[in-house]
Amino acid sequence: MVPTSRLKPVPILTGPTASGKTALALELARRFAPIELINADSLCIYRGMEIGTAKPTPQERAEIPHHLIDVNNPDEEFTAGDFVRRVHEAVAAIEARGARALIVGGTGFYLRALRHGLWEAPRSEPALRAQLEATPNSALHDALLLIDPPAAARIGPNDHYRLVRAIEIYRLSGRTPSQLEQQEQTQPDPRFPLWVVDRDPTELEARITLRTRQMLDAGLVEEARSLQERFPGARPLKSVGYRETLDYLAGRPPEGRTIAPGLEGLRAEIELGTRQLARKQRKWFRTEAVDLHLLLDRDHDLALEAFGKILEAP
Repeated sequence: MVPTSRLKPVPILTGPTASGKTALALELARRFAPIELINADSLCIYRGMEIGTAKPTPQERAEIPHHLIDVNNPDEEFTAGDFVRRVHEAVAAIEARGARALIVGGTGFYLRALRHGLWEAPRSEPALRAQLEATPNSALHDALLLIDPPAAARIGPNDHYRLVRAIEIYRLSGRTPSQLEQQEQTQPDPRFPLWVVDRDPTELEARITLRTRQMLDAGLVEEARSLQERFPGARPLKSVGYRETLDYLAGRPPEGRTIAPGLEGLRAEIELGTRQLARKQRKWFRTEAVDLHLLLDRDHDLALEAFGKILEAP
């Protein structure tokens, strides 16, 4: 094994959705070529999910090599373990070509697995998974609150997939997710410095509003309809943007809220879900050892300087 001190650092650009991570990564890749980008957004993994993920365009991907984009169909499983393995493979291949890698994306679970290592969790058992999938979120959250209060607080009452998985882990292993997480490395892998890209809250909200309008104008409704027809019930379609759009297509109003009719109501729902996602992402950043916090556009030059120093390091 190569000593960690001799490995080249691979920065991670992360941050809340709509903060400008992709644009900054592309700028760094152009300025400091040869740079290749590795995706760390769990939805950009999936083919066909273009508009609702703000995935880099085909032109951008042709200009700058990208990895871990369009590797699975939405109904195929892609785990954190798959992500860690594929990142290490991509970094090794990139460096063998004499280029450098830059990781870009905001999926905290993936990034934590990469920086702290994976804990051993049991694989799904179909019968138990089906039983839990049919259980309402409120009952799942109440059950998790009894067996693992820290996990229940971290996951929240509406994250159906993670609630199911947390209880499944406990039922199959007899150990709670919090107990298993104690197997993680306390200190993050120094090879992967974490750079958080953020914006002033008012500016980020304006960017979320603009992005939502652009997605709807670009055909998000038709994309979601097509994906649902091809991959009915696929878990990625429960993510922000697609979930609200599929509810709109099915005529399902949100519980406990009255919204405007038509596309205006859909726009407001996607904006709300995206703001909630940004808050969750910021909360995750506070639990991690952050090496560099960049508030764009104020710290734009700092980002360029810091990346230049990374490349100059022996």
